[in-house]
Amino acid sequence: MTKEIQEAERSTDPWSDLDRALELTRAQFYQAFGLSPLVAVGTVGPNGTPAEFRAPRLDVADTGKSYRIVAEIPGIPKEQLEIRVRGTNVEIRGESSKDTEAKDAEYVHRERTYAGFYRSFEMPEAVVAADAKAKVANGVLELELPKVNPTPSSDEVKVPVQ
Repeated sequence: MTKEIQEAERSTDPWSDLDRALELTRAQFYQAFGLSPLVAVGTVGPNGTPAEFRAPRLDVADTGKSYRIVAEIPGIPKEQLEIRVRGTNVEIRGESSKDTEAKDAEYVHRERTYAGFYRSFEMPEAVVAADAKAKVANGVLELELPKVNPTPSSDEVKVPVQ
């Protein structure tokens, strides 16, 4: 049994355990075929639609000192976001619901909406979870994850001669 699955078994939330185990299996499958491990969890949404179509798309950039993740999360308030970082694993969860309250009990038509997502992926190398920073503005999540071992700068530096 792998270390990740053993850690998941010690958790108290059975749904998080299942999410982690499924994502680990999916990532190993993708890696076996040389595909990117940055994939959404393969759960099924309403009407049988795969969750990948509902999960936010991510951009992951390596700045040398950190990884910068940008995700589109329209309609998800920052209070309903949960971001967890452990080693090289990053989990992003969010949900939003809207229930319009009407005074009239004689409904002819009434709708409620719910949107939720879960993304889990592995970074190429370990990050300093305690120094992670996240901000949300205009439906966009920006997450900065400092690297444990920053990549040396390849910028050219002019050295003065004395």
